[in-house]
Amino acid sequence: MFDRYRYVLDVDLQQRACEYYALASRPEEDELLQNVCEEIPPFPSRESALIGRLNKKLGDTESKRTWVHGGKEVNLERDLTQRINKKALPAEPAPGGTTGGDGTSKNIMDSLAGLDLTSPSNDTPTPTDPSSIFAQLSKPINPTVPRLTAGPNIDRWFEKLTYSADGVLYEDVQIQVGIKSRYQGHLGQIAIYMGNKVSVPLTSFTATVHVSDPDALSASFAKLPPSTIAPRTQTQLLLQVECKKFFSTPPSIGVSFLAGVQQSVTLQLPILITKFFEHVSLGAADFFERWKLIGGPPRESQHVFPIALTEGGGLDLQRYRQVIGGHRLNLLDGVDPNPNNLVGAGILHTSVDGKVGCLLRFEPNQEAKVRHLHPSRKKV
Repeated sequence: MFDRYRYVLDVDLQQRACEYYALASRPEEDELLQNVCEEIPPFPSRESALIGRLNKKLGDTESKRTWVHGGKEVNLERDLTQRINKKALPAEPAPGGTTGGDGTSKNIMDSLAGLDLTSPSNDTPTPTDPSSIFAQLSKPINPTVPRLTAGPNIDRWFEKLTYSADGVLYEDVQIQVGIKSRYQGHLGQIAIYMGNKVSVPLTSFTATVHVSDPDALSASFAKLPPSTIAPRTQTQLLLQVECKKFFSTPPSIGVSFLAGVQQSVTLQLPILITKFFEHVSLGAADFFERWKLIGGPPRESQHVFPIALTEGGGLDLQRYRQVIGGHRLNLLDGVDPNPNNLVGAGILHTSVDGKVGCLLRFEPNQEAKVRHLHPSRKKV
């Protein structure tokens, strides 16, 4: 939880999360951690002076006929104490009467003297209360995925990198994040380029990777990221990934740095299951024979989604081929009798589940402006 809140925009919440994260990362035998986690000594309880004065003032209002056990001497002593306390208290003004301004102010201030203002309130915290803000932030929409940075071009950059090996992942007035990747079997290597676009260094630089399902995908840096990026230069972060099983949620990277104020950016990395595909060649007979062996759901699924036609109202088959080929599926020409339909095949490499064959049929409909996508997979 501390790692997730190290990248929120609230400076105070981010500072606390960084401090607790640093403490939690220390070994248990660390002397500093033991000193910090020592129990705070109890503070002596004290009674509010205002409550004490009220109890003394109201002590004489009890029933006069109350008899205290202990004999006549004890009750005589009690009556004497009550008379002394009554003489010591200032006379109360008569109903409807007025007193001098100085006297009233003095009585009020004397009553408030020693008032314990540190007692916790039972009222519901307002939205501006830090505890209320923390309660709201601790309930994200999806607790397993960090809150991603939003922007006008972020989705377009990410989508292009899903079928491209290199390109821009993020850019603003301060930094630029570029990606260059290569994959072989169930392993992958992603070079992440962090560029400093301003004339001042980016200090306190940190980068962390979040994986939703570590049992299916592992991702780690080859070496620790640098803590400072010089002005108008870039540094390279080398990320090693391994596909163990089938996964559906791409990992994300969180970047934090200091450039006047603390800045943080969380981006989804273009690491999809298709990155671990390998081309395979099949003829028409072999393709449809394997397709029939799959046997429908759950190993076969169909998706229908709209498409944008070209300016002349035709199908952009060249772009469709580029996207499917970029997802590392081998396009099989001449397999489908319809020339507009695209057929692809590949083998998914995983270190735990082994190799899984994947077949795809892409059927664009020019009249309905929709595409039918039929992906299927079968364990090799």
